[in-house]
Amino acid sequence: MLDQIFDNFRKASESTMQMQQDMFKQWVSQWPATPPGAAGNAWVEQVQAFQKRWLENATEMLNKHRESLDTQYKAGIRAIEDAFRVTEAKTPDDYRRMVEDLWRKNFENLKGTAEGQVRDFQQGVEKWFEMLPKVKV
Repeated sequence: MLDQIFDNFRKASESTMQMQQDMFKQWVSQWPATPPGAAGNAWVEQVQAFQKRWLENATEMLNKHRESLDTQYKAGIRAIEDAFRVTEAKTPDDYRRMVEDLWRKNFENLKGTAEGQVRDFQQGVEKWFEMLPKVKV
């Protein structure tokens, strides 16, 4: 049972990490580059302003990502500590209750982590769309 909990926690962590890496790669690919011989100082200033906003948003997202990882590691450490406490059960009922509590805590931690990452992703996407130039029709 504990192996399954840890395996699910590992898989969820790996998939969230992969999603965040893919998202970051996509953002980096959108980075505007000044074409060689670009004419006009106004265009260069716009690109520089965009790059500054992009850097600020990327830094904010990476800080949120770091905080999320810290939270996940703390939850993993707590899960390991709680898993070792299960061996202290005196009766089968105590053991069952402790395992159920452990499962419930780990599930809630995983759920909270996933919800936080989705919320951070949505906020990041909103900021990226705000940065896009407004096209007049």
